[in-house]
Amino acid sequence: MEFEKLSTKNIEEIMQLQDRVYEVLEQKEVLEKLSKEEMESCLNQGYVTGVFDNGKLAALRMMYIPSLDEKEHLADDVGVPRDRSIYSETSLVDPPYRGQGLQTKMGEYLIKQVKESGDFDYIFSTVMPVNLASLKDKFRLGFKIMRTRLKYGGKRRHILYMPLKEELQVTGEVLKIKYDNYDWMMNDGQNFIGYTLNGEFIEYYKKEN
Repeated sequence: MEFEKLSTKNIEEIMQLQDRVYEVLEQKEVLEKLSKEEMESCLNQGYVTGVFDNGKLAALRMMYIPSLDEKEHLADDVGVPRDRSIYSETSLVDPPYRGQGLQTKMGEYLIKQVKESGDFDYIFSTVMPVNLASLKDKFRLGFKIMRTRLKYGGKRRHILYMPLKEELQVTGEVLKIKYDNYDWMMNDGQNFIGYTLNGEFIEYYKKEN
């Protein structure tokens, strides 16, 4: 299998891959399907990689540079500059190719690209709390939960964050919070950073003031 940078010439393969992934999901809401126009916008920005197996697109992952005037910009949730922020966007792996670590490998590849560009200091992502597979992937890559809140018209989302030029500072003992304890996350979790997923529990540490 080979990693390749994708472009708009791959758009039909990409849309077909998204449909295949969506069709087998038990919880359809864990994947926010992108329109053809949204996919093309990401492709034109250049932070997109695909994995091919004998000429067939098996997986893809993309970053997205949001507009500076985006209504719910994730940089505002952490208090960092919008113009130095980029999002980790959609990740798709064709069902027959799951279990090979492709999602994380693609993430590492793109994060390296973002760092080498020198254009960004912060990477953001959102994850639906019940999507534990996506949450594990983000933690493996080095993202941390900065807060959990309602976004995008009232949907629960973890706001995950990776600073590229600094280390997040935490203090105190670990708090183990069950992944579906939304009341704690949304009311008390803003003072803590979610560091990793251990079984069904997210391990939180107090934010350093």
